[in-house]
Amino acid sequence: MMNISVEYKDTAGVISNQIHKLSRLAFTKHLAIAGQGYAPGPRKLFRALGMFLHYSYYLQVPEFNNDRLSEPPEGLSDPTEKGQFSNLAGKAIADFLSKRIDQSLYTVNYEAAMRLQRMPLSLGGKQVSRPDLLAFAPKAMFAIEAKGFSGGCGNMTEHKDQSMEGGIPVNYTIASVAYDLYRKIKCKYHDPFNDNVQFNNQLLSGLTRNYYKSLSGFLDQKLFSYREVTFQSEQFYEVELLDRNFEKMFRGRFPFSHFLYDEIFDFYRPRLILPKNIRAYAEAGITNEIRPFLFDEKEQPENIYIDNDRIGLRIR
Repeated sequence: MMNISVEYKDTAGVISNQIHKLSRLAFTKHLAIAGQGYAPGPRKLFRALGMFLHYSYYLQVPEFNNDRLSEPPEGLSDPTEKGQFSNLAGKAIADFLSKRIDQSLYTVNYEAAMRLQRMPLSLGGKQVSRPDLLAFAPKAMFAIEAKGFSGGCGNMTEHKDQSMEGGIPVNYTIASVAYDLYRKIKCKYHDPFNDNVQFNNQLLSGLTRNYYKSLSGFLDQKLFSYREVTFQSEQFYEVELLDRNFEKMFRGRFPFSHFLYDEIFDFYRPRLILPKNIRAYAEAGITNEIRPFLFDEKEQPENIYIDNDRIGLRIR
């Protein structure tokens, strides 16, 4: 379990210091999904798994439990890769903190929202400047500029300015900067702007309809087995990902099956947790009338994590 020291600055400019606990399982979920412009369906599961394996050197348990990320051995060190992972880690931490501090229900790549709104991504051959994430809380929409650095936090004024760029009306914006990632992780989570903007439930329902529709593919009984479970008095499906019917999905051309099943799946026995109402969410999406699922880490064992969007993981 990692402790993240957070400097939180609210809309009134008041700064407070907070500590937020982040498990490796929670980090895995946010790392795999935060800021990605795709819907995480069954065939794309291995993208998340591949990401976790590729960056495994940066997620070693001893360092993680000492509030920092690890680094590859010298012979495998690559500054470009380290920079890429630092950026991904910054987005994952920003996504996680948006759920913990602002209780956001759903976050998405800002560009994906622009595409749905048919907004131009470039003008005159130049990319339109925009923040990284768009988040939906019960009473507000907000944009997040997420950064991850191995060294200092950089210029917070510039990060805050970038969080306010982009053409989607929001109630406020966040600059979330995780830094000192490989020494002792700290984060500045600053809320620099506030405005009275009408909540866009149409945009939220459109984005989440695609999100949950793709995830509902895991309830295909021809491919996966699942059962009903209850967490904190709410019902979910728990999908068994160990099922060898993944080979059916790839029609006998599933690569590295022996390695994945025998070495990874059999060891971790990963299971995907989905909301019981996922079929309804896949049909109509969600609105801000749906309350976030606030996972109680004290009530559940460490091998389970469920995000505010009701998508979770369980391992052995």
